[in-house]
Amino acid sequence: MKNQLEFTFRAVLTGLILSLAMAAANMYLGLKVGITISANIPCSVIALILFHSLMRSRSIAEVNLTQATGSVGEGLAAGVVFVFPALVLSGAVEPFADWGVPEYISVTLAVLAGSILGIVLTGFLRRPMVVESRELKYPEGVATAEILKTGMAAFGEGRREGIGSVIAAFFGGFAVKACSSGIAVLQETISGAFRLGNSVFRLGSDVSAALVGVGFIIEFNGAVLVAAGGALAWLFFIPLFTALHPSPDLPEAAASAMWANQVRYIGVGGMAVGGLWSIIQIRQQLIAGIRSVFAGLSGSEAAPGMHERTQDRDLKQGTIWLYIAAGILIAAGVYYFNVGFLGASIATLYTVLAVFFFVAISVYIVGLIGSTNQPVSGITICTFLLAALFLFAGGIGGTEAVRSILLISGVVCLAACLSGTASQNFKTALIVGGTPRALQTGLIVAVIFTSLLAAPLMVFLDKAFGIGSGGLLAPQASMFAAMANGLFMEGSSLPWNMIALGALLAIALIGIGAYLRKRGSDFGISPMAVAVGIYLPFTTTLPILLGGIIHLLVSRKYKAQKRLDIAIQAGTVFCAGLVAGEALTGIFLAVPIGLDVRLPLPFIGSEPVRDILSILVLLGLPWMIYRSIVRQTGAREEL
Repeated sequence: MKNQLEFTFRAVLTGLILSLAMAAANMYLGLKVGITISANIPCSVIALILFHSLMRSRSIAEVNLTQATGSVGEGLAAGVVFVFPALVLSGAVEPFADWGVPEYISVTLAVLAGSILGIVLTGFLRRPMVVESRELKYPEGVATAEILKTGMAAFGEGRREGIGSVIAAFFGGFAVKACSSGIAVLQETISGAFRLGNSVFRLGSDVSAALVGVGFIIEFNGAVLVAAGGALAWLFFIPLFTALHPSPDLPEAAASAMWANQVRYIGVGGMAVGGLWSIIQIRQQLIAGIRSVFAGLSGSEAAPGMHERTQDRDLKQGTIWLYIAAGILIAAGVYYFNVGFLGASIATLYTVLAVFFFVAISVYIVGLIGSTNQPVSGITICTFLLAALFLFAGGIGGTEAVRSILLISGVVCLAACLSGTASQNFKTALIVGGTPRALQTGLIVAVIFTSLLAAPLMVFLDKAFGIGSGGLLAPQASMFAAMANGLFMEGSSLPWNMIALGALLAIALIGIGAYLRKRGSDFGISPMAVAVGIYLPFTTTLPILLGGIIHLLVSRKYKAQKRLDIAIQAGTVFCAGLVAGEALTGIFLAVPIGLDVRLPLPFIGSEPVRDILSILVLLGLPWMIYRSIVRQTGAREEL
C-alpha cells in the first residue's frame, strides 16, 4: 500500500475539537434523556468536508484518524453521565455548586483512569477479535470505512453532496433551541393535565429537534419502546395511583408529584432487571470474549498474509502494560483519597478484575451486534452488584460504601464504553489502511484531553439546568444513586414496592419478547428501553416517537438494500446534525443562565401564539428530515 499521511498535527487537532464537541453534546443529551448517539458517522462526514474543502488532503488514513479521535467524545460522555452524577445525587459527595479542587481532581482522574484502561486493553484484543475473528463483524466500523471510501471518491471527483444538509441540520437544531430557550418565540414544552374522576392524566410534547433526531437514530423499534414506557407511566400508572390515592393539588402538580415520588421508581426496577437480562442474553458470547482475552494477553502473532502497514505496527506491549499500570494506579489513588484504606483496597482489587472482564465482553459484543446495541447499562449494573458483594464481604457500609461503589462503577463503565469505541475504530483502520499504533496513540491523546472537560461540564450544566431535576433528569445516574443508598445507607427510604413492580414488568416484557421471537416477529422487546421511557416525562418520549416514525417511513419507501443504506446514512448524518446543533446551543445558553440572566428573553408575549408556532415546528421537523433524506438519496442515485 502506498505510504500516506496519517498521524499529523492537523488530524489530531481537528479530532480533539470534534471530541470536545461530541462529548459536550452527548453529555447534555445523556443527562436529558439517558441516550447518547454514535459519533463515528457524523465525525466521518465532518472530517471529510474539512479535509477536502479546507485542507486539500487526499489521505484517507489522515481523515480516519480525525474521525476516530473525534468519536472518543461520545464514548467518554456516555461513561460519565451514566454514573458520575450519582455521586452527588446520592449525597456521597458535596453538591456540584460546592465542589472544590479535591472533587474536580478526583472525578477527572477517575474518568481518565477508566478511559485509558478501556483504550489500551483493547490493544491486546485487536488481533484475536478485530483482525482474526470471522464471527465478529464490527458493523459500525465497517459502515464508517464505507462512508470514508465513498466520500473520498466523491470529493476526489469534485462532488459535494451532503454538505449543505449537514450545515442546515446543525442550524436547524440551533434555531429551535435558541427560539425556545433563548428567546420566547416557541415553547420549550406544550403540555396540559386534567382529571377524569380522581384519575390525573398529563399529555404534551417537548419542542425539540434533538429528540426527533434521536428517535430516527434509535429507529422505529427503539422509539416505540421508549414511547410505550412513557405511555405506561403517564397514561396508566399515574391515573391508576392518583385514583387510588386522590390528591387535592392541581392536576399538573398531582401528576408530577406522583411520578417523581412513586412511578419513576418503576423505571428503576425495570432498568435493573433489563440490564441484568441484557447480560444473560449474551452469556455464550461472554465466555467466548473471555477466551479471547487470554489469546490477546499471550501476544498472538498477526494473521499470515496481512499487510505490514495495517497489521504489525501496534504499540509495543511494554508501552501498553505501562499505560495499564498507570490507569490502575490512578484509579487506586482516587479510591485511597476518597475512602478508607480497606474500602479503597477492595475497590482497587475489584477494579483490576472487572476492567479486564468487562472490556473483553464489550469488545466482543460490539463486534457481534454493534455499538448501538452495546449493553453498557447492563455491564454497569453487573459491575455495581458484584462490587456490592465485595464491599459487603469487607464489612464496608454507609457513605464510604456508596462513594466506593459509584467510583468503581464509573471507572469500569468508562472502560467498557471506550473499549467499544476503540474496537470499532480498529476495524475501520484495518479496512482503510490506518496503522493501529497511530490510531491508538490518537485515541489516548483524545481521552487525556477530553477527560479534562468532564467535571467542569457537569458542574456547568448543573448550575444552568439542575442535574437530577426536570431540566436534566440523568435517568441512569439517578438509578445508581437510588440503588447505592438503598443498599448501604441505614434508614434510606425507597418505594421498594414500585421498584418490585418495575422488576415484574421487565420480566413480563422479557416473556413477551420471547413469544414474539418464537412467532418470527422482527419487533424486539427491550425492557431497558421501556424502563427508560417510564423514567422520562411523557413530553420527552413523544418527539422521540416522531423520529422513529420517520425511520419507519423511510424503511418502507426504499425496498432495495443499497438505496435503503444510502437513505439511512443520509438520515443519520442529518439527525446527528440536529442533535449537535440543539445540544451545543443548550450548552452555550447555559453561560448567561449561569450568570443569572433570566431566559428565555421576552419576544412573543402571547402564549397561544407560541403554542401554535411550536406545534407547527414540531410537525415540520419530521417533514424536514424526510424531505432531506429523499433529496439526498435521489442525488446519490443520479451520480
